[in-house]
Amino acid sequence: AWTQRWVESKHKSDYGRFILTSGKFYGDAEKDKGIQTSQDARFYAISSRFEPFSNRDKPLVVQFSVKHEQNIDCGGGYVKLFPSSLNQEDMHGDSEYNIMFGESL
Repeated sequence: AWTQRWVESKHKSDYGRFILTSGKFYGDAEKDKGIQTSQDARFYAISSRFEPFSNRDKPLVVQFSVKHEQNIDCGGGYVKLFPSSLNQEDMHGDSEYNIMFGESL
């Protein structure tokens, strides 16, 4: 289950909650499921650890996809790669990170 892998931050009590869904638009209802924000006008904070690795002398490729289903005029989605010392349950906007990328609407 996705909730075994992903940790939602508890830094703020008013963070929005994530759900697993294929959304409004999909090719296959089961295969196209992903994590989705469930409440409008909220901040969200979720993280997952991965095994240590080295990409020495190799390019590092980090990819994510976003499917916007709401008609919003302000918002965005970002991915941050944090150091392994991150306290996932206390992650917040000022937590130290190594790489950040994303988009604003």
